[in-house]
Amino acid sequence: MNLNVKRLLRQGLCLIGSLLILGQFAQAANLAEIYDLAVINDPQLGAAKATYRAVKESTPQARAGLLPKLTIQGRTTDTRRTVFDVENEGRIFDFTDKYNENGWQAILSQPLFQLDAWFLFRQAKNLEAQALAQFAAEQQALIFRVSESYLNILQAEDQLAASNAERDAVKRQLEQVQQRFDVGLVAITDVLESTAAFDSSTVNVIEAEGVQVISFETLLRLTSQPYNSIEGLAEKFPVEYPEPNNEEAWVQRALEGSYTLLASREGVHAAERNLHAARSRHLPTVGAEITFAESASGGSNNFGNEVEQTAAQLNFNVPIFSGGATRSAAKQAGFQLQQAQKNHDLAKRTVVENTRNLFSAINTDVARVRARLRGIESSQSALDATQTGYEVGTRNIVDVLLAQQRLYQAQFQYASARYQYIKDTLRLKESVGSLNPDDIYSLSQFMTTEKTVTRTTSRTR
Repeated sequence: MNLNVKRLLRQGLCLIGSLLILGQFAQAANLAEIYDLAVINDPQLGAAKATYRAVKESTPQARAGLLPKLTIQGRTTDTRRTVFDVENEGRIFDFTDKYNENGWQAILSQPLFQLDAWFLFRQAKNLEAQALAQFAAEQQALIFRVSESYLNILQAEDQLAASNAERDAVKRQLEQVQQRFDVGLVAITDVLESTAAFDSSTVNVIEAEGVQVISFETLLRLTSQPYNSIEGLAEKFPVEYPEPNNEEAWVQRALEGSYTLLASREGVHAAERNLHAARSRHLPTVGAEITFAESASGGSNNFGNEVEQTAAQLNFNVPIFSGGATRSAAKQAGFQLQQAQKNHDLAKRTVVENTRNLFSAINTDVARVRARLRGIESSQSALDATQTGYEVGTRNIVDVLLAQQRLYQAQFQYASARYQYIKDTLRLKESVGSLNPDDIYSLSQFMTTEKTVTRTTSRTR
């Protein structure tokens, strides 16, 4: 009896756990929630953060070359010395001596003039700033990647909805044509055309289901959590021209705020410091050193003694010839500076080009969305007119099927145009360096549970 009770308790706990998990994924996820989880779990952003922290440590390491260094050394030695056949006043005897020597010393050294160490420290500061800019760029990239993955799911759902609607309409049309054929009102060709259209629409639904299922997988990669449903985009989402609606103003903002440009600019400064450091290795170096030493020794010859010693010295080093290594390193640093400058020029031109293209794309997107909305109304009117013409015999079944296809295609194109507008807007803000979490939170406010997208689990047969 007790075993049965325990088994029932375990089964009950498992059932409760399963219900909790199902309840978690039964609620549609919001864009903001997914982004917050991606900030914690996205491996690409995590790697970028670790890279920045690693580069940041190069600054204190380079600073160490300018600061004092303190070294303590110690030693102890046990000595056994035996001298054989020693002649002393005509007598021969062996001589053996055992003693210990030990001591320690502390050395404090300070570079006084070492120009290459100073430039290496400045270079490390530039490299740290470059890494910080690259990390900021990765943070912006995560915002876009999360938004893009989310919108791709919505787009896949719209494609699936359009495919389902088209198949259902074709199926109804096929049933009507079959009834007309049965009473001799239409030819067999209409039935065959409708059947072919229904089979084609069924294939489209199957393909759209596969795309919709796969689109959810990107959220797993970003957040390490599976999702079965997300909120959809509300119809009230505004589609507006960029503000300011001036291309040159956006280009100027990109030149000033782009993290890609900032990173490449710091790369140029780092290469300049490296060149100065390489050239300064031809110069003399000056350093100061203070040493305190204490030693103790014993033995039959010196009767044992203790010695304390303090010394201060100034070191002056003049490099004369190092086999050509210093000159070659300076030339190498010069070429590396040229490389950094060219990369910066390329980054600058690319940012300007992308900013102009995205600005133009957004203006096109706004016009496209409005045109697509009018296209839905026109396609609906055309379908109504075609169906009326078919009923009175002025249009054939192929015309009806094509009109239906154009309507559902227009609906999908309207939805896709809105998603593309959002993507281009986020890309433009990323290009000028102004994309931040507030943008994704603002976008998330236009997501609604009234248009929940649920991951497809069944397949059309």
